[in-house]
Amino acid sequence: EAVVSTQSTGFRTVDVDAYDEDNYEDDARDTGDSGAAEVTERANQVRGLLNQLKTKEALKMALKNPPVGNKDASVKEQNYETVVSVLKSFKAADIDAAVADLDMVEIDILMKYLYKGFTCSPDKAASLLQWHEKVVAKGGLGSIVRVMVDRKGI
Repeated sequence: EAVVSTQSTGFRTVDVDAYDEDNYEDDARDTGDSGAAEVTERANQVRGLLNQLKTKEALKMALKNPPVGNKDASVKEQNYETVVSVLKSFKAADIDAAVADLDMVEIDILMKYLYKGFTCSPDKAASLLQWHEKVVAKGGLGSIVRVMVDRKGI
């Protein structure tokens, strides 16, 4: 018999409003992992590396464990300022070598900070474009796409 009873109401128990994009919230990371103390400590370590002219190491340190999902905007801003201070410390000729030393996860994190810089600091866009060119050369268009579709801001 090809006729199936349509009297079932089990499908009606699903709360479709829970899947509405306007109601969606990202899962917040435990802020203990990347709170203000960690970001401040990292900023101090990065400053120390920059004072020793170890710019590549400072870049890797600045990109380590970004405060993704942290609800405190000041923590994210402090980490952003740390990354930008490292980027500004590089000479244009050294950018290629610095980007070449980064792995793909670090490339994507750097790309996120570059796009944040484009939106938050348009006055720094010219210097950030130099970095963007080198990062795209290594990470490809996939890096741009991953950053654009990632809902977790930094």
